[in-house]
Amino acid sequence: MGILEISYLTFWWVLLAWLLTKFGLITSLGFSKIQISALFSLKVLVGIGFLLFYELYYGDKSSTDALRFYNDGNTLFQVFKSDPITYFKIILGIDMQSESVVTATNELNNWYKEHLRGVFNDNMTIIRFNALVRLISFDVYHVHTLIVNFVGFLGLAALVKNFKQYGLNQKLTFLSLLLFPGILFWTSGVLKESLLLFTIGFLVHYLFKTLHQFKLKNVGFLIVFLLLSLLIKSYVAFCVLIGFVLLLVYRIIKDTSVATVLYLFLIPILGIVADKILSLKIPERIYQKQHDFLNELAISQPGSAFEIFVLEPSWWSLIKNAPYAIGNTLFRPFIWEAHSSISLLASFEVILLFSIALITFRLKQKVTNEKLKITLFLFISAMLISLIVGWVTPVFGALVRYKIPALIFILIAFNLIIDYRKIPIISKWLS
Repeated sequence: MGILEISYLTFWWVLLAWLLTKFGLITSLGFSKIQISALFSLKVLVGIGFLLFYELYYGDKSSTDALRFYNDGNTLFQVFKSDPITYFKIILGIDMQSESVVTATNELNNWYKEHLRGVFNDNMTIIRFNALVRLISFDVYHVHTLIVNFVGFLGLAALVKNFKQYGLNQKLTFLSLLLFPGILFWTSGVLKESLLLFTIGFLVHYLFKTLHQFKLKNVGFLIVFLLLSLLIKSYVAFCVLIGFVLLLVYRIIKDTSVATVLYLFLIPILGIVADKILSLKIPERIYQKQHDFLNELAISQPGSAFEIFVLEPSWWSLIKNAPYAIGNTLFRPFIWEAHSSISLLASFEVILLFSIALITFRLKQKVTNEKLKITLFLFISAMLISLIVGWVTPVFGALVRYKIPALIFILIAFNLIIDYRKIPIISKWLS
């Protein structure tokens, strides 16, 4: 990187770090301006290290997620130079069957997925993002790193701020999420997970704002972030919405125990009925997704693959293997299964999460009825995400990325439950 590129990168770094200190959403967390800039810079440095790690670990950097979507975004940007109208058609998803659009997208290596089972192709979203940022990045890769971390920082703040009214310590929760190894690593690079942190953070934020104040403004933003979330990881958005239905049930049925049991009983039944009536073919899609993953493994033979149950295209198969799916997502890889640096990091992360869980329930505070409801919403959303990820993913390298949203919800729930006053060092720091 030359002096001009470094200067340009520094300009954007300083500008975005300064802008974060001007958002009330950020400053209300309780950090000083210097602390906000330092935390943002830490995330950016991890993002830079993320790319270096991928280059050293995989060697052929053009085939890694860290760069292949960026390269396609670069290719799409070249269309802007010669045919701006076609470029913006692709960015906005307009007239996608026209000859010029088809010709342009055929030049992209990752625009189409080999296997697509009735869900939106999220490759297109990250490619469009890179093509848009390319308008101002001038091919300086880490300007993209800066921008994904900027929006991710905002999304994380929106998510945490949302639970302040339920007694959550915003400062400690934000730190525990930002600094959790897997979350920090996988949401700092130019990946879908970084953008997902932004969209899901604001989706949950406006879900709660709409629940408490049904205003046109809140509903408008809710729809925007729902659509954005569906464009990045649709299954995560659906899991959050299904979890949120529990809070709507609590609005109707005041008895928390009755409402929870009724919800847990009816949601699977309603899912099966809706699948039948609307011909959604949910078991078939999940089965096929796992089947495609297993076929790819047979060809590529990645070192982090592990043996997994084989699904059948039926609801009974999904239900029967649900405990194994959740177990795989939340508790693997075990330390003896770690045969790579990524798997080793993930196995230590599992131990860390388990340790935090033990400490949390050992030092739990008295949980109010309202806090219990929110905690159940978080755990149910996390379990649903864990189910889907665990059903279809037989590779640790992918598993550790896909479970990030579940980890975030679980850690927020732990922060709601734990009584930090029982930890002398933290209690002293808070006071």
